[in-house]
Amino acid sequence: MEKKKYRALRTIATVFKVLGWITLILGILSACGTSGLILAGGASVPGMIEPGRGAGEAGLLWGLVGAVASFLIMLLTVGLYALMLIAAAEAISVFLDIEENTREMARRLGQRGHPGPAPPAQ
Repeated sequence: MEKKKYRALRTIATVFKVLGWITLILGILSACGTSGLILAGGASVPGMIEPGRGAGEAGLLWGLVGAVASFLIMLLTVGLYALMLIAAAEAISVFLDIEENTREMARRLGQRGHPGPAPPAQ
């Protein structure tokens, strides 16, 4: 078995993939927490403005609208960031696979006695 080439690129691809998944998981948790805080804040703001009246329905409604909107925006943003990190990792992996397949094909052609392509002129 030949030693794998380009260890640094393989490491970078793995780090990108792990960071992509961590970004996605923490982003979803953050979006849920932020939306919950916005919903709770929206319900309590009218009570703070007008003491003694408690949280009104308008505060709860606008808190819900703000919570849903922020959740969707955060989810979209985090999803795109995670997708870019995972796609970068996959792109590096594809290039490494192409290099391995090309090297293996050249080795097999050399064993069959094919001269292979001529080296480039320098």
